[in-house]
Amino acid sequence: MAVQDGGGEDPGEETKASYLAKCVLKSSVVLHAVYGHIRCPSTFDVVLGKETSLELVVVSEDGIVQSVCEQPLFGTIKDLRVLPWNESRRSPLPQTYEKDLLVLLSDSGKLSFLTFNVDLHRFLAVVHIHIAECGNLRRELGRLLAIESRGRAVAVAAFEDRIAIFPTSIAAGNNIVDKRMIYPRELLSSTGLTEASTSGVEEKFTGWGTIWSMTFVGMPVDHLTPIVKSDSLLLLAVLVHRKGAASNEIVILKCDTKERIIQVTARYDSSVIRPFISPLWISVLDVPAAPGFLLLSLPGELLLLDLRRPSSHLLAGVCSFQISLDEEEGSLNSVAASALLELLSRGQDDSSTKSPASSSNGEPTEVMDLNWDPSSLPTITAWSWEPYAEGQSRLALAMDTGEIHLARLIFESPDDVPRIEVQQRQYKCSPCNVVLWTKGGLLAVFVEMGDGQVLQCSDNGKLIFKSLIQNVAPILDFSLADYHNEKQDQMFACSGAGNEGSLRVIRNGISVEKLYTTSPIYQGVTGTYTMRMCCRDPYHAFFVMSFVQETRVLSVGLNFVDITEAVGFQPCASTLACGTIEDYHVVQVCSKEVIVCVPTKTAHPAGIDSPLPFCSSWKPPQGLVVSLGAVASKAIVLALSKPGLIVMLGSQRGANGALELCMTQQCELKAELSCISIPDEEDWTSSPLPPSIVGLVEGTPKSRNPSGVEVGRICVVGTHEPSVEVLSIVPGEGLAPLAVGHISLVSCVGTTLSGCVPESVRLAQFDRLYILAGLRNGMLLRYEWPASSTATLPDCTNLLSTSDWENIGITQPNLGGDKDVLEDSSPVLLHLVAVRRMGVSPVSLISLQASLSADVIALSDRPWLLQTARHSQRIAHTSISFPSSSHAAPVNSVDCPNGILFVADCSLHLVEMEHLKRLNVQKLPLGRTPRRVLYHTESKTLIVMRTDYGPDGGLVSDVCCVDPLSGANYSCYTLDAGEVARSIQLWKRRQEQLLLVGTSLIGGGGIMSSGEAESAKGRLLVFQLLSKHVGTHSQPVMSSTNTPTLSNQSTPGSSAADPMVLSESDESDLTDGEGWELRLKTHIILPGAVLSVSSYLGQYVLASAGNCLFCLGFRPDSPQRLRRMAMVKTRFMITSLSVHLSRIAVGDCRDGILFYTYQEVSGQLELLYCGGIQQLVADCVLMDTDTAVVTDRRGNFCTFSSASTPEESVSPERNLSLGCWYHIGETLMRIHKASFAYESPAEESMKNCGSNDAIAHPTHSSVVASSLLGSVFIFIKVTREEYDLLKAVQSRLAHYPITTPLLGNNHEDYRGQGCPAGVCQVLDGDMLCQFLELTSAQQENVLTEPQGVVSLSVPNPGSSFLERSLAVDRVLRLLERVHNSLS
Repeated sequence: MAVQDGGGEDPGEETKASYLAKCVLKSSVVLHAVYGHIRCPSTFDVVLGKETSLELVVVSEDGIVQSVCEQPLFGTIKDLRVLPWNESRRSPLPQTYEKDLLVLLSDSGKLSFLTFNVDLHRFLAVVHIHIAECGNLRRELGRLLAIESRGRAVAVAAFEDRIAIFPTSIAAGNNIVDKRMIYPRELLSSTGLTEASTSGVEEKFTGWGTIWSMTFVGMPVDHLTPIVKSDSLLLLAVLVHRKGAASNEIVILKCDTKERIIQVTARYDSSVIRPFISPLWISVLDVPAAPGFLLLSLPGELLLLDLRRPSSHLLAGVCSFQISLDEEEGSLNSVAASALLELLSRGQDDSSTKSPASSSNGEPTEVMDLNWDPSSLPTITAWSWEPYAEGQSRLALAMDTGEIHLARLIFESPDDVPRIEVQQRQYKCSPCNVVLWTKGGLLAVFVEMGDGQVLQCSDNGKLIFKSLIQNVAPILDFSLADYHNEKQDQMFACSGAGNEGSLRVIRNGISVEKLYTTSPIYQGVTGTYTMRMCCRDPYHAFFVMSFVQETRVLSVGLNFVDITEAVGFQPCASTLACGTIEDYHVVQVCSKEVIVCVPTKTAHPAGIDSPLPFCSSWKPPQGLVVSLGAVASKAIVLALSKPGLIVMLGSQRGANGALELCMTQQCELKAELSCISIPDEEDWTSSPLPPSIVGLVEGTPKSRNPSGVEVGRICVVGTHEPSVEVLSIVPGEGLAPLAVGHISLVSCVGTTLSGCVPESVRLAQFDRLYILAGLRNGMLLRYEWPASSTATLPDCTNLLSTSDWENIGITQPNLGGDKDVLEDSSPVLLHLVAVRRMGVSPVSLISLQASLSADVIALSDRPWLLQTARHSQRIAHTSISFPSSSHAAPVNSVDCPNGILFVADCSLHLVEMEHLKRLNVQKLPLGRTPRRVLYHTESKTLIVMRTDYGPDGGLVSDVCCVDPLSGANYSCYTLDAGEVARSIQLWKRRQEQLLLVGTSLIGGGGIMSSGEAESAKGRLLVFQLLSKHVGTHSQPVMSSTNTPTLSNQSTPGSSAADPMVLSESDESDLTDGEGWELRLKTHIILPGAVLSVSSYLGQYVLASAGNCLFCLGFRPDSPQRLRRMAMVKTRFMITSLSVHLSRIAVGDCRDGILFYTYQEVSGQLELLYCGGIQQLVADCVLMDTDTAVVTDRRGNFCTFSSASTPEESVSPERNLSLGCWYHIGETLMRIHKASFAYESPAEESMKNCGSNDAIAHPTHSSVVASSLLGSVFIFIKVTREEYDLLKAVQSRLAHYPITTPLLGNNHEDYRGQGCPAGVCQVLDGDMLCQFLELTSAQQENVLTEPQGVVSLSVPNPGSSFLERSLAVDRVLRLLERVHNSLS
């Protein structure tokens, strides 16, 4: 918001709602896909363009697509290509040397060149070339891109008439390209006249036509042309359609970059290429392996054209495609593509399109072809050449029928014309819009309205399915629900279309598959551990639970059975630590003794054949007790009750050959210990680098360790000093400290943060060793060894050498210390490189595997996953989609190899993480397109409205009940033929559970081009939701017979135990909704399509039919029949309804938003307020009786509020004030009210959306929205003070080089598209959250006040730096709370 210049502030400004918008689920529909050496010359990266964001992914050998980085663009992508490295054409800049660049066209009107910075872990703009005004008119450049295969030039085309070629040059430096060359060459720019210079022909430019496709063609080898000359010559093939022409034509442009001349060398139409050819040409593609050749796609055919000698025969090869006649024929997946082709055909038929035919003498002649239908032939929708193919190059062809063909060029001899060989129908899937070859013979196919796939090309040429690429677009509707009271909302979204139609269950964080949940009987748990029988066993053998005064050991497998006595652990003592010290020997650390046990065969098949286990113990000397402990292979480290005293135990064989414990060394530290961790030795060959960093680092992890540090010979401890220390556990060295990291966190105002004592410490391996420390105040610290003590890394890892602070809420203290600390005999001083707040609860760290490179779970207010081996040197912090847990332990068994046991709400939860999934989404297939979805709380059932094309081509609609757990459809009502369901809504009337369904009795949208309603009819159907078995609803959790208990009572101290059986429960226990059914109660015919319905005041129904709003109800004299209570007409078609108490908000397709109320006394619907701007409303929702949130089909979000004083209500046409505005860039289809609490990190982000009948809770002040591209947005209400602070921060981030919009847009102009003057804009959370990714120095630079920018709440210009830093601290705390709650 603009700051007033000295004048008084508008009194209404304080009352207006201020919002912050954050995208919590980015678009998943892929519109562009490219590959190249983006991060490093040795990496093979795939970049996905998703219209408003870029995602860099890698495809592993098993076909799993792993996301490396996803970044918002603050703009819209129009085309995306890769500019390959060419040392003779590119300046050797350090940030782009030997790397490929991304080239983008966007709505900014700029040609953008991007690179990926590994240090910052984000894309950065190298240069922006201005080519047109924002928005791009038809004749302005900015629609299509073409890149020369050797990186010598970039071609940019407009929609019509104009092409520009930008040659690359070393002399251009940072600009990458030289000055553009435009064709046709402009002569009289003042009058708009242009003319083109052709080969010997000068023609006045009157319109070149629509540009469909273009590509560079390799220059054919000509021995008469010097090499220097040929390097400056380029050929560009352009597919155009001239106005009034019967068919498309190919224009060949020859560009001399040295002479800066563009000439037309040839034009080819259907008469030149081949008689009887289809007039509809789709696109052109170059042939990298065959210079001078061009591929042309048209319905049913693929042509190979020889451009080497224009005078000779042009057509070199033809490949025909036919529709497969099998059981899948007639699939409706290609309806959209067929409709587009039919529209194009119809448009050409209207302009007297002619196709060649044969005359009586066999000569080709032009006649009118009225029967030609291109939609009857399969058409190529996408294609891709295999990269770095050895030998024969393969081309993947995707057809609009969903078939995938493979083609290859066969060269009989080097000088001969290649031959096309096509292997048809190697795979069948949904029609895809993008295909991309990757390394290893993997092919990625992307579907606009469904899941994509990764396919593997086998040795025999067949394509084999490898994995899915999730895509939730489009989200037509959604419903929020706290499903099964899990204390976190889940979104049930209508996604996909046709056969890909499905319900998607979307959650925040990493997806978790819940395998088992016990009863809440485990109270007082103090620790959970898992142990192996032998150190190298692949699976765990024992699960140990420690309580306040007792311990239980359970076997790991299908049955978790209590085997405490068979293992030998002390059941009446709390376990401080446990583990396997040697094969077949396990250790229990208690406060009074340390016990080593050899389990029996009852506990494990490899145990001793004895009725009782063999046990021996070691007790602390001089009456001391053990306070902490850690167990590793051949070593036990204990902290005794005497502060600072550490004891190390080893093992030895006694006289009887039994294993005994003995003290090997001890030492005394200055401070008492708070936690201990011993890194286990691991097999380095078993921990390969993940695909996301292959090529960025070299050598084994062990070779990258700091000097003097060897895993298996050190331990890490946390002290109450507080500090983190690395000690040597080599016998004879006396537990000497090797490295020390002091913890002295201070806020920006100079106060020391309390609670900095480490709760848990871990050694983690990535590109180097790090020490992770979870503090008791909810902070997570990351330390690393100084560069001087680390082995030198290869050259390609230089980009990873910078260590940044991540999400810093404090300042880094002075770690200089005394001079003697830096002496060689003193421990190394660790560097604190990252600080992050995980919550307010103590942070516990649990490694998921016995490997330093394994992922780590951080437990605090919620579980987090620290992916230490995924992206870059920055550890990715991702929340796990699971409630807050006090303890966790990994459980690896044959039946559950990647299980995790969480302790939450006094229950055990066995889960498996699906962290390889790019989205936390569960798919419930429906087989049809879902249009609307509701969640019925009483039955825990999803009610879905589906509409799709039937076998006869007509629309078929039904309403069904779907189980949200399995996706089973068990109650369905199909509408009559010719009737289409348009809207649904639940209505709780007294004790009845009713479902309202609005329909239209004709197909189509029901809206004419003028915005008025068509003369159609519709019905309002009222269904009863009836329970088949009243009072017998089963809870959708595991069967109580399989619930694990430690005793028959709630006390865990009893020796009796029921086994925990890990088996599938009976399906009748999993579904509540099977006892509910739909039964039609009544219906009423209305004069128009019923596009929206809603309950009103608990006893009425509101329904919109065309441009009429009806109020309906049941009268006492006819309780089974709906009656019209009132009716009012609007000027245009009503598209949405929303109700809050007695207020009614109506959105139409022209006038925007209208406020009504129903006067029961007079029986009339009264118009109260009207909006002041014209909008095509997509959806609206009333936040309260005076405020409505509206989204329109142009991608805008805005709020309207009624006049606060009578004087403001001057005109009945303009008495709703516009509160705020936000341009999203995506069409929002549905919005819902929700609550969002970010005051504390421990609070949840969203609560359940209430029904229209219920009074919204005061915290329901936020909005959740979904888009056609599959994005999910949350609009959070913030205070006026927070808005002013964050607005100033946002303005600086928008101009800071690292965080500025990637596509060169002006951020304020982009988010303010369509915004009337004087209206404040919603804060951009995506822009603001970039502040958390900056280093502390970068954050200070951002908040340094530049010229012309308002101050950050600083009282006066002479304020001190300390006062300015206070604003920085406030920004960090506020953004951190918002980010953590949304993550």
